[in-house]
Amino acid sequence: MKKLRTFLATLSILSGFLIALSCSSNDSDPDPKLETCTKTCEDGFILNADDCECEKEACTKTCDGNFILNEDTCECEEFIAAVVEVDASDVTLVGDWKKRTTIDGYTGEGYIVWEGPGQTWKGTVGEVGKLTYKINIEKTGTYLFQWRSYIAKKAAVDPWAEHNDTWLKFPDADDFFGRKAGSTIDIYPKGSGKSPNPAGENGNGFFKIYMNDVDKWSMISSTSDSDAHQVYVTFNEAKEYTVEIAARSDFHAIDSFKLTQQKP
Repeated sequence: MKKLRTFLATLSILSGFLIALSCSSNDSDPDPKLETCTKTCEDGFILNADDCECEKEACTKTCDGNFILNEDTCECEEFIAAVVEVDASDVTLVGDWKKRTTIDGYTGEGYIVWEGPGQTWKGTVGEVGKLTYKINIEKTGTYLFQWRSYIAKKAAVDPWAEHNDTWLKFPDADDFFGRKAGSTIDIYPKGSGKSPNPAGENGNGFFKIYMNDVDKWSMISSTSDSDAHQVYVTFNEAKEYTVEIAARSDFHAIDSFKLTQQKP
């Protein structure tokens, strides 16, 4: 019996020793999560200590004047606006659209003018005398739309308010809206599914685009009656897009139109 007690005591001591040895061994094993990362990152990258990986450093530089930030290089670069210009007469004419050269000062080979009945609110807006143009956008962004137009028939009363507008639509652009200088509220054509809508007769996704200059070619291209907004178009992809122009006022002549990329 004495030998058995001695054996059990020895076994207990040995077990305790082995357990202590095991704990000591585990405590000495390094925890991978606690290892210090010594990786060095190149310029423009910072070390994420959690996963020991280099990540691109966020650029917080601010650019002044006509410069914009290149987020890839974190450098300020001069903004050079892309401009798309189209000769309005370079299209297959339909209905009572006519190509004319009577008014001096036109560019290209002539201008177009609607000589049929006015389409201020007859039938479906924008469906009568609809002309289709294709434009190629190489730089994405938001563009200011302007056309060069002329009141080709002067009314006896308020000549600045007659024969001065035409329908316009960008059916496949990512956005098509009016914006007033200093305002934070954009307006959208009636029928576009967006709101608010401008004052005046608009519909079917078309804007009424008007000007008020008499006896001269004008670049004024406004929408929203008595509350003029400039017209903008946004293109999120570099590709071909469609421009639709449709008859509204009779004897509103259009020489050309252009889109000017805006600074982001």
